[in-house]
Amino acid sequence: MGCGFCGAALPNIVATLVVDCVVKPVGRQLDYVRHFQDNVEKLREKKRELADARDRLLHKIEDAKNRLLLIENDVQNLQSRADETLSDMGTLEEEIQLNKRCLNWCPNCSWRYQLSKKAKKKIQDISKLLERFGRLGPVGYRDPTALPTIDFLCSKEFVVSESSKAAFKQIIEALKDENINMIGLWGMGGVGKTTLVHEVGSQAPKLNLFGKVVITTVSQKPNFERIQDQIAQYIGFDMKNEQGRRSEQELWLRLKNEPRILIILDDIWESINLKEKIGIPIGDDHKGCKFLLTTRRQQVCRAMDCQNVVKLDCLDDDEAWTLFEKKAGLDVSPNNDIKILAKQIIENFGGLPIAIVPLGSALKGKSYHEWQVAYRRLKDRRLTEIEDVNEENAYVCLEASFDYLKNMETKTCFLLCSLFPEDDEIYMEDLVGYAWGLELYKGMKSIKEVRSEVLASIETLKNSGLLLDCGERHIKMHDVVRQFALWIASSRKEISFGTVETLPMDESFKNYIAISFETNQTDELPKGVVFPNLKFLLHGGDCFMKTSSEFFEGMKALQVCALNNQLISLAAFQFHMNLRTSYLINCELSDISMLGKLKTLHILSLSRSDIIELPTEAGDLENLRLLDLSCCNDLRRIAANLIRRLSNLEELYLHGCSSLKWATENSTKRESYSSLSELNLLPKLVVISLDFSSKHLPDGFVFRRLWSFDFCIGIKRNTWFQKRETYPISRSLRISDSLDACKQLFEDVESLELNEVEGHPNLIPSLDLGFSKLTSLDLRWCHSIRCLIDASKQPVPITTLSNLRKLSLSGMFHLEEMCNAPQPQGFLQKLEEVIVSYCDAMQLLFPIAELSSIEQEGPSRHLSLQSLKIVQIYF
Repeated sequence: MGCGFCGAALPNIVATLVVDCVVKPVGRQLDYVRHFQDNVEKLREKKRELADARDRLLHKIEDAKNRLLLIENDVQNLQSRADETLSDMGTLEEEIQLNKRCLNWCPNCSWRYQLSKKAKKKIQDISKLLERFGRLGPVGYRDPTALPTIDFLCSKEFVVSESSKAAFKQIIEALKDENINMIGLWGMGGVGKTTLVHEVGSQAPKLNLFGKVVITTVSQKPNFERIQDQIAQYIGFDMKNEQGRRSEQELWLRLKNEPRILIILDDIWESINLKEKIGIPIGDDHKGCKFLLTTRRQQVCRAMDCQNVVKLDCLDDDEAWTLFEKKAGLDVSPNNDIKILAKQIIENFGGLPIAIVPLGSALKGKSYHEWQVAYRRLKDRRLTEIEDVNEENAYVCLEASFDYLKNMETKTCFLLCSLFPEDDEIYMEDLVGYAWGLELYKGMKSIKEVRSEVLASIETLKNSGLLLDCGERHIKMHDVVRQFALWIASSRKEISFGTVETLPMDESFKNYIAISFETNQTDELPKGVVFPNLKFLLHGGDCFMKTSSEFFEGMKALQVCALNNQLISLAAFQFHMNLRTSYLINCELSDISMLGKLKTLHILSLSRSDIIELPTEAGDLENLRLLDLSCCNDLRRIAANLIRRLSNLEELYLHGCSSLKWATENSTKRESYSSLSELNLLPKLVVISLDFSSKHLPDGFVFRRLWSFDFCIGIKRNTWFQKRETYPISRSLRISDSLDACKQLFEDVESLELNEVEGHPNLIPSLDLGFSKLTSLDLRWCHSIRCLIDASKQPVPITTLSNLRKLSLSGMFHLEEMCNAPQPQGFLQKLEEVIVSYCDAMQLLFPIAELSSIEQEGPSRHLSLQSLKIVQIYF
């Protein structure tokens, strides 16, 4: 049999060699046969080099996308070329393996020659590709449309008045004047300066006055690094680099590249050298750069050489009444008696929107008798004991708004917000931890229940005009409202909250139950302070500070301790038998084994700390409900069987721990790492945020159903530039390779990213029957998927992808269509954004008739895409 095979092959080799030898030297052709095995081995080595280079590039691309960068075309082309080459390599290797079986029978010189020649050519092609990898520059660039714009910030509560219209007109005219580059807007706190400049910033680009508009808040105590970061974000510049932080000069140079830019500096209290402190080119340094600043003090405008100074006055009586009438719902009320009282009340406002909006909201829907009580309180109340307050009328009205809050829990949430630094973006999850630690909401049995209560209180405060929206997870407090809150918190003995600006603290703080301090005056906190009633301590400074154990000795009642940037020993808390919540963020910790002594702890966060190992003693925290070790980049090990001992744990945050290892099948007893299987042994665990590799999954392991989750499996999460955020905003899965461990979570998943997942020809029904709760779907390099929905063998539920708002398809080379059968009613009805790149086999995304929402013949062919706003397609 073998000889017959050789006999059949002989004419082929002769013919092949004769043809090639006519035009090429014989020796080179024989070299292909002679060096067949060498060429195959070199090819395999080159394949490994290319695969490694491709993987490194994918990591860079992933990192760039996480930082909201667009990928350069040459990078995408190189990645595609590498993918194609590696795919071709698979075909060539199959040929080699197939023919090896024949070669065992008899050396087939023709096939050896042909395959060796292909291998040699492929080696040359790969070598050229590797050279391109070596010359590759930055993989991504900022998308100008993705940068923050003033439109996102523009207030929906812009109050139009004669003064605001005149001020707006003056500012716009000044911006048009080539000889003016510095404009100052001044007026009382709460009069609406911030709202007005946001409106200016929103309209200026529409009037083609500027290509870019930047806005940042300066505050009474400026944090210049934060101001630089905010300005840099708007222009796609990163103040951080590999050496640490860029200089003011570098920002200055980058800003000079913006031909027409408006920089709005809100809430300035004293003159600032913009070039030296921030790095902003002014005047002759950059004629295309203009500034608009706001301040309460006219002298600040003069000190900063504003060529045009604009005053924003309070509302006049008619304007104040119109706004109050609207907020209190009196514009649709037939009760004239209430309106008469309301007009008398309005006299207390002084024309300040910051006072009108909260009190109007508080009195909305109240009875006539309640309006009488409000009028009497406002009439009798005078804040004569307040010194240096220009907004006395605002304080009177805000106090009435505060008193009208229905419960003490909401009032306490409001006062806790005042303890954060001025103009701070307050993370709502911090308030959840504080509320639990202070036992603010009685009768709540879980953190989930307290979270609902806190969020409800925040909504009440926002609807009352006492708090401001600041994204999905954050809130802010107007500086006038914050000053009022601090005043009322310190003046009422039953509350006794306060902030500390200087150390050491004096005797006046001795009986306070809540204190925050933010000071960079010293390297070490004082010793021997005594606060016998203190339950809440917050430090929010930016500079590292040493904290001795003696600092806490006089705080035996402490229930909540939230510290940032501290060098601290955990032994400091060992005798605090009331401590329930401890946030030690970005701290350098010592005596970590003392964790086991803090048995009263319910919430513990060591986020971004320098912890290397969670010691066995931490398993003694039998009351622990929430453990947050997120973004602890040095954390390498959690002791085996530690997690399973935390039987009351409800929430666990371990995302961003890039060095953390888990037990695998090959782990030795000596290594003793914790296993992911321990998570399923915690009966109360309902929230997990976690990054891990599929190799860490025990055989057959499947996550049970969870209330909320955020998993990155085989995908590195970039946390360097992100805010400290723990609680998942949605049920999110980002998976590379293996899907098995998360199959129980697909029914509830809201955000899904699949990366290089193979073995599934479709998304539905192969992975799930409908993904009815899914709002965001991102598929990347899943080469086995031919269509998203295969309805050829079984009907698709009517809820299939019915809540999907964003769809991204990238590198899906074999994806041919969305659905291979008529779509169910409501399919993709909420879709807002579609991004498709490098899906070479896809010829039809949506039929034109479907894009136009036209009913086609036959049942279930109506696809309404009326919500669709963005379609981006890259080839």
